[in-house]
Amino acid sequence: MFSAPWDRRPIAVLVDREGLGDVMLKAPFLRALRRAFPDHEVWWIATHQSSMADECRPMFERDVAKVITHAALDGPTGPLLRRLRALPPFERVFDSRTKISTVALARFGLTHRGFYCCLPGYILCDGHPTSRRRPRHIAERMLSLIPCATGRPADASGRLEASPRSQATALRRLPAGPTYVGIAPGSRQADKNWPLENYGEAAQALLARGVTPVFLLGPQEGDVEARIREAAAGAMVLRADPHVPAAAGLDLLIAEGQRFAALIANDNGVGHLLGAAGVPVVSLFGPTDPARWAPVAPANTILKASDFGGGTVIEAIPVEPVVEAVTAMLAKRRSP
Repeated sequence: MFSAPWDRRPIAVLVDREGLGDVMLKAPFLRALRRAFPDHEVWWIATHQSSMADECRPMFERDVAKVITHAALDGPTGPLLRRLRALPPFERVFDSRTKISTVALARFGLTHRGFYCCLPGYILCDGHPTSRRRPRHIAERMLSLIPCATGRPADASGRLEASPRSQATALRRLPAGPTYVGIAPGSRQADKNWPLENYGEAAQALLARGVTPVFLLGPQEGDVEARIREAAAGAMVLRADPHVPAAAGLDLLIAEGQRFAALIANDNGVGHLLGAAGVPVVSLFGPTDPARWAPVAPANTILKASDFGGGTVIEAIPVEPVVEAVTAMLAKRRSP
């Protein structure tokens, strides 16, 4: 690879540390990147850990040729420059990080024909969009780098798709007929989670409107099925199988999600994943900023604690506006 001509050299995407939601926010950028540079492999290089290396890998195996994690693209200057110079020459480098010192070292330590980064004002970036004002939202910020490199608008159209096998399983679990609304109540950060009792009350209200709520539970939710069934008799519960590999579980989750008319979710990985799979999302935000972290979805209704006088305390979001948001989303879906 070191001696490959420029027209065969890979493109590098530099990231810091990524969970499921972080990778999903970059999915539109990756689609646009592959359309802009179809003849070049993409290398995904993470300073630390990245879900692109494991649970998300099958989703993007046709788009990302190589994933390198724990590449240690930070730290003292001398050793860092040696690590950078050990990497091959790249056609282009896209750096998603925002620490100016590490971005600058990558800019001057790597060999490339173009370097594009997300620093304020697009400093250190070879080219800039029409406006030098950097978007706040992570997905928009990454997409803005494509015109910097090509001089053309980014084409990020498309969505994640599940395998035929998972689609068949999802159809058996969620047969045609009912209108399903997914509910993803958990995350690893407790203060981002709307109370389970509120979700139960919202589910009961949806049942009264002829809608079938479907709770999506993972390991972090614990044993809450009895509480759900008590609060919303008639709701469905789908729990992730701990014995199934994570990538296969996400594939099935995409297939199940695409049978939903809408999804209610905290700021969590499920909301980001199903938004990227084309599911309309009602997103509930407390301590995190939706202007930066809202899922990329075909329809997205944001409800913030601060809109109800709660500051960053997500418990301040009442049940009624959540139910109204879902109802409005369903009505729009039914309209011609």
